[in-house]
Amino acid sequence: MNRFWQQLAIATNWPILVSVAVLTTIGCISIAAIPNTLRHNEIVHNQLVFVCIGIVGLVAMQWVNYARVARWSWGFYIVSLLLVIYTVIPGMPRSGFGSVPIINGAHAWIDLKLLHLEPAELMKLAFCMVMARYLRFRSNYRTLMGLAPPFLLALVPFMLILLQPALGMALLFLPTLFAMLFAAGAKVKHLLGVVLMGFMLLPVVWLSGTNVPFFKHLPSLLMPYQRVRIMAMVNANPSNAIVADYQRQRALTALGSGGFAGKGAGHIPVGVKVPEVHTDMIIALIGEQFGLIGVSIVLAAYLVLFAAGIEIAAATKEPFGRLLAVGIVAMLTAQTFLNLLVCLRLAPVTGITLPFVSFGGSSLLASFLAAGLLLNIGQNRPLVIARSSFEFD
Repeated sequence: MNRFWQQLAIATNWPILVSVAVLTTIGCISIAAIPNTLRHNEIVHNQLVFVCIGIVGLVAMQWVNYARVARWSWGFYIVSLLLVIYTVIPGMPRSGFGSVPIINGAHAWIDLKLLHLEPAELMKLAFCMVMARYLRFRSNYRTLMGLAPPFLLALVPFMLILLQPALGMALLFLPTLFAMLFAAGAKVKHLLGVVLMGFMLLPVVWLSGTNVPFFKHLPSLLMPYQRVRIMAMVNANPSNAIVADYQRQRALTALGSGGFAGKGAGHIPVGVKVPEVHTDMIIALIGEQFGLIGVSIVLAAYLVLFAAGIEIAAATKEPFGRLLAVGIVAMLTAQTFLNLLVCLRLAPVTGITLPFVSFGGSSLLASFLAAGLLLNIGQNRPLVIARSSFEFD
């Protein structure tokens, strides 16, 4: 037990612990402001339970050296992938224990009674682990053809999660993959080539399944509501935008109504009218209650968290630990920025949560486990007497 507290006292750990504590506290305060008309007691109670479970998960990550955790990477990846597959199997029951309920048009959860488990949240962490494990023992990813296996490891869960459909969650895998490949030493020209090919395929994604000749024979890669959300983001007609983009319009109003110092904790007369405000639009509650000051504190906490994660990755010479730290920071950064871009009307609505802040058991658990792994890497970095990881002649 003494060793555990000594490890937590390492200087690089405190920025992460403080950032997580600040974000979680602000999230709980904001969720507690939701009135009784929105199942207040149940939501607040569940959030506190989820936070406690997340803290247990973070602490549990400190007991086993991350080098031993690496051995579970492939098993964790396969189990998480099977759970995601379970959610997209046609004909699954929609109620009862083990069922796959449809929530807001998506079948992304498994009903375990105590909570609705979202396998994609575990999948993103498993992906970081297995990608770090894969790149640790190979260098063929420095060739264009050698990029195929890493991309396959990302595209399989990416496509399955799209089928749920959960576009926001699926999008997180791509920046994480590129960040880890770049940190491992993949050639920039190859990565840029892949990005260029991706942009060239965007018209195919948009036109597939429409009435445009040739493309009408291809299966649609976008759900109808996803097209509506994208069009609402760029729609110049305010009346049409309000009808198709009501949630975000109300969230922006709530966010701006807080002014510089906010209306005070618990005062959300505008935010209460925002659909699903406690999940993907929770920054609106923070802005209305605590104003620009509160939003700035949240952003500062994320910057400290990401900077600490980058420092851990940079100071870790052992390849698996360095890559895993890079993957975790990239995943959390991508999720945070995507959520904020959606709320600011700079990206289409995707339903992605804000790490450590939004309501949600699976999201909180995955975020706390990710933070626990970062702490584990920071406090168990082995002494490596060799040239730096991924150095190439």
